[in-house]
Amino acid sequence: TPPSGADANAAASTLKKVIESYPQEGQNKVDLGGWTIVDDSFAPGKTASIEYKSGIGNFAKFFNGGKPFIDDLKLEIAGNGVVNVRSSSRVGDSDLGVNQKRLSYLVDKLRAEGWDAPEPKY
Repeated sequence: TPPSGADANAAASTLKKVIESYPQEGQNKVDLGGWTIVDDSFAPGKTASIEYKSGIGNFAKFFNGGKPFIDDLKLEIAGNGVVNVRSSSRVGDSDLGVNQKRLSYLVDKLRAEGWDAPEPKY
């Protein structure tokens, strides 16, 4: 939830700034293969989409044919600036905590901007 009294367009702009601040080289041993904004719809009433890639470690080589694992993050921005989040892995039953680490990083950045955001739980 954006800060009280924040304009929905300003909230969407802050959200985009936080997403773009995420390191391309990953963080906390996740997303070492970088990320791409797939749908740049950071606006009230729209849904933005981001694709994150794992590094090519032994796990990916063995379980995913040598390709990085890909996770999708969907950010549905309501008319009032409140954001609904969906983060999921494309392959497998478990992501080994990767999505939670990524979301925790983003939550910390949003809180620093005055947002009220719960700690992600999986």
